[in-house]
Amino acid sequence: MPRLVALLAVVLLLALGTSAKAQRRDTPATADVARAPVPVPAHHHIPLSGGSKHLIVRGTLNDTLSGPLLIDTGASYCVLTRATAARLGLRAQSGASVPVATANGEVEAGLVRLDSIQVEDARLAGVDAVVMDAVEPPLVGIIGLSFLNQFRRYSVDQTRGTIQLER
Repeated sequence: MPRLVALLAVVLLLALGTSAKAQRRDTPATADVARAPVPVPAHHHIPLSGGSKHLIVRGTLNDTLSGPLLIDTGASYCVLTRATAARLGLRAQSGASVPVATANGEVEAGLVRLDSIQVEDARLAGVDAVVMDAVEPPLVGIIGLSFLNQFRRYSVDQTRGTIQLER
């Protein structure tokens, strides 16, 4: 069996090598193929955890920090805890804050921009978030409308335990 795999690898390398030589003769076509955009799925079905009380997804912030995030369709912005923002090296710029309504009244929260948020195969760049301790660990933050509203539609399917995002 290992010999068969090695033989297939050699055949594949030879085929790719021949293909690469043919492509070099046609530089414009090679350049176009190299720059072709990667197709983005139009529908995302993201599994939820948290039972019937909370909608929780696993997400990755700025390609570096992964953890559980609470979905909150009532939150205007995504929210990062202070610890999460510190781990990402994010600090609100001077004067960059927004008023946030909380159960304890209105507070000012620092505004930051995340390079990216990825939840399963749904990825967005340049998402605004506020920094405040609105959730407790192990949650690293909240997915709010600054993420969700960038999709044409979003809905929760309680029977399947998923949130659907549609571009």
